[in-house]
Amino acid sequence: MALLTLGLQLAMWGLAAHALSLGVAEGGAIARAQTGGPQAAAAIVSNDVHGIAGSLVGSLKVVVRALPDDFVAVSATGVVPTVFPGLDLHVSADSVGPVQGFRATG
Repeated sequence: MALLTLGLQLAMWGLAAHALSLGVAEGGAIARAQTGGPQAAAAIVSNDVHGIAGSLVGSLKVVVRALPDDFVAVSATGVVPTVFPGLDLHVSADSVGPVQGFRATG
């Protein structure tokens, strides 16, 4: 029974980690494309995470920040509910890349 419970806990953590990673990757793409700014990127992350994992990611915190040399970073962290008392499982993901800009030649 303990192994089944542990397997369930690992599955919950895995789904939460996957959802967060996917959401941050998509939010990073939106932030780098300059189509909506930091608020749009954060909203995409939140919508994706909650759409895929439902309530498996609690206390979701999304940070979008501009870095030097036209880079943008999107980071998110969350907490996964546990079936074991006293166990704290956290998930996090980061996406960093250059801002996409199109320049005319000539």
